[in-house]
Amino acid sequence: MTSETRRTTKTGEHRRDVLAHLRAHRGHVIHVVDPFKVEVAEAVEKAGAVAETGMPALLLASTDYEDFEAVMPAYVDAVREVTDIPTILHFPPIPGRGFPVVEEADSVMLPALLGSDDPYYVWKSLLETYALGNGSGSAPQPLLSAALTFGRDDRSYVRMGTRPIGQDEESVAGYADRTRQFGFDLAYLYSRNEQVTARTCEIFRARMAPEQLLFVSGGVRSPEQVDAYLQAGADYVIFAGALETPDWRAALGRLCSAQRLQRREPILL
Repeated sequence: MTSETRRTTKTGEHRRDVLAHLRAHRGHVIHVVDPFKVEVAEAVEKAGAVAETGMPALLLASTDYEDFEAVMPAYVDAVREVTDIPTILHFPPIPGRGFPVVEEADSVMLPALLGSDDPYYVWKSLLETYALGNGSGSAPQPLLSAALTFGRDDRSYVRMGTRPIGQDEESVAGYADRTRQFGFDLAYLYSRNEQVTARTCEIFRARMAPEQLLFVSGGVRSPEQVDAYLQAGADYVIFAGALETPDWRAALGRLCSAQRLQRREPILL
């Protein structure tokens, strides 16, 4: 672990600087495990497997969840037991409770849903989280994210009021400019039922600040998609469903056969 990937919390504890780590290892894929869909034993297997491929981080994420406090601490501990790559939480907030946090995680993604009709999910949830103390002390490092949903997504609309964003150049450029102006750590581009286009990635990368990261997700199942997104300027290609099959190890191997991943230098943690 290099010195640039450590940070000091208010309590003096030395912890990983996940943002610096992600900036240092751009051009890769990251797997998402849904703890409310995937049993912990399977998650542990997958965490070890993705670490062996050289992935720089693991996302634990879900749109819907119950009993977070009862499930997640042990889940995070089990995953961290088998790998040293950063564990990043990515869960929507709940009004009155803010973003859920597990202190043992390395980082927590705090998304501003820029396409939401509900100001709570655009910005108020972030203020609420800090007002409740969820982001203080030894809490995981926050990653401030501009979250954009492209294409129809009824599930996200019912849950968080997110209207689909068109992928015409004017709309995409407008959101990319806002991402830069508000100084987010990263932009997270997602499509549940369609796909984020390579052109959308190109526009974001061209208009974002160099230090801002670009994540792209939704329906990624082939090495060709990985190469196309990385070629278009994505820093990280995110995938979940591709490994939600009995032959997930073979699927993982196929995704990691992307040409741009094969040309990478090994990551030294």
